Amino acid sequence: MQPTDLQHDTHLPTISIVDDDAALRLSLVDLFESLEIRAMPYGSGDDFLSRADLGKAGCVLLDIHMPGMNGLDIQKQLAAIECMLPIVFMTGDATVPMSVQAMKRGASDFLLKPLDRPALVGATDRAIQLNAAKRAAAVEREITISAIRTLTPREREVMRHVAMGRLNKQIAHELAVSEMMIKIHRSRMMRKMHVGSLAELVKKLDMASKEYDVYL
Repeated sequence: MQPTDLQHDTHLPTISIVDDDAALRLSLVDLFESLEIRAMPYGSGDDFLSRADLGKAGCVLLDIHMPGMNGLDIQKQLAAIECMLPIVFMTGDATVPMSVQAMKRGASDFLLKPLDRPALVGATDRAIQLNAAKRAAAVEREITISAIRTLTPREREVMRHVAMGRLNKQIAHELAVSEMMIKIHRSRMMRKMHVGSLAELVKKLDMASKEYDVYL
């Protein structure tokens, strides 16, 4: 693949470079494209937030000190919309409180200018891998939530008891139905949830519970 082709391949992870230094943006784009990594430059926070596809795979290489909206402001806005793009901050004038604040807010890494190439490539690679893991987890959550929505009210009620580790006879007593009916509901629930064990079920519910109240 030629480096110029990278700009047109929307399937590749993209490193969004946000910095008011035009020369640095150009050099970083050239660096990443030489490594066959797609990179898109933005001269300001407003430019980035208005033009970038924030739902695409990749990460953000973000300068902290910029005119207008600074890097921490952008980080705050991305967090507010639950954007999954990890942020690698870069700055030539870092303070300890600033770096601590950035990392507490979830920054993937914090790099000092002038940028060290191996450190830069390593940080962006880790950020892209983190984004891939987040995106995979989000897909899995959606699949689990969709499965939960196929359950009948009784199957969801049985699932709640099963997830708490209760035996069929205990659930039957609690719901005032026969143990045989509990076995039937439990079997159907496990099949719809695409799990074969209690451990698998609990893992899926723990993952999905952040976005959906599975016990309603």
